[in-house]
Amino acid sequence: MTVTRSWVFVALFALVVAAPLAAVDYTEEPFVPLSPEVMGRGESFVADAHGYDSLFFNPAGFSRENGSFTLLAGSSWIYSRPDALLTVGEGLVDGSSTTASLLTYMNSQVTTGGLGAGASAGIAYVGNGLGLGAVFIADSLLSGPTLLGMNGSLTGTLGFIGGLSFPLDLFGAKIHLGGDVRPMVRVRAPLTSGVALGVLSALATGGDAVSALNAAGSLYGVGIGLDIGSILEVGWFTVGLSMRDLGGTQFRYTQSTFGATTSSLAASMKFPTGTAITADTYTIPMDIRFGLSLHPDFGTFSGILDPSVSVDLDDVAGFLGGTSSVWTLLHAGAEVRILSLVSLSAGLNQGYLTAGLGLKLLFLDVNAAFFTRELGAHLGDQPNSGATLDVAIRW
Repeated sequence: MTVTRSWVFVALFALVVAAPLAAVDYTEEPFVPLSPEVMGRGESFVADAHGYDSLFFNPAGFSRENGSFTLLAGSSWIYSRPDALLTVGEGLVDGSSTTASLLTYMNSQVTTGGLGAGASAGIAYVGNGLGLGAVFIADSLLSGPTLLGMNGSLTGTLGFIGGLSFPLDLFGAKIHLGGDVRPMVRVRAPLTSGVALGVLSALATGGDAVSALNAAGSLYGVGIGLDIGSILEVGWFTVGLSMRDLGGTQFRYTQSTFGATTSSLAASMKFPTGTAITADTYTIPMDIRFGLSLHPDFGTFSGILDPSVSVDLDDVAGFLGGTSSVWTLLHAGAEVRILSLVSLSAGLNQGYLTAGLGLKLLFLDVNAAFFTRELGAHLGDQPNSGATLDVAIRW
């Protein structure tokens, strides 16, 4: 009897110790669309935050000049080397592409930096110290050593942003202090190599990629993010600091299949009955970002030529702790607006060159950019290139 009790005690102790070890902490993607205006300038925007994009970078921008009402903003992007993408596009147009050539292209992109696409749509008002918005963001990325060994995820998030910012005079300078709350609903489909290959094969052969996803696992749940930020304006110079996803934003997920999730949403706008995930955690990590910006004021000539230069350092905690390479955290860029109609931008995003072009005609705002970002821990580990386009109706 004593021996039996001892074994029971040992088994219970092993279960108590092993249970926490079995839990896995997953890193979620931040709620940020790939804005061409921001990506073109190397993703340096914290100190210069204003208008629609301040919803995703620094809430202190809500009380700055250049506020706007965005009736509709639609963005789309693709993760692929632009030259390879153009070659494939030409083949599809002239009919020279084959299934083999498309699979070769996909294999090249998956194994070098990643292949994927995304889109966003939003409506927002930002100005006079108020920031309000509703934005949907979909994103996907596949990567791996080979097509057979790739994996990735497909994520769709609907977020609502509401926040305030207050300007204060400080010894001749002006400081903006802002914050917002961001409730989100997210559907996340982790893509195993088998599911991912089925999706890419369907795309290459003209099949139904959605059907290939139906059997994939699906996670759905809610999370609430908190952001705070500040911007100090001193003449031509601004200094910005933002803390996004304060303390980390955790999603409480329930598990089902992708097919059941999409069918239930389409039929009743409700999620299906699934299994709650209690052991694993899914968190958007907090990002502390610091930025500097120089925006010369040419007075009456600013309507003709309006340049600005900015530099950001993201993940300040990782930088100070020595856990991240400075190159993967550094963002720098320049933008010049000509006649208040055309904007040209260029930047250095985590050690890679970026470029952007914008056109504003009355209430129509169109922007495009080419970029490369680093998905690895160090420069050159996993450079992921792409292009993004945004069309918005705003004034």
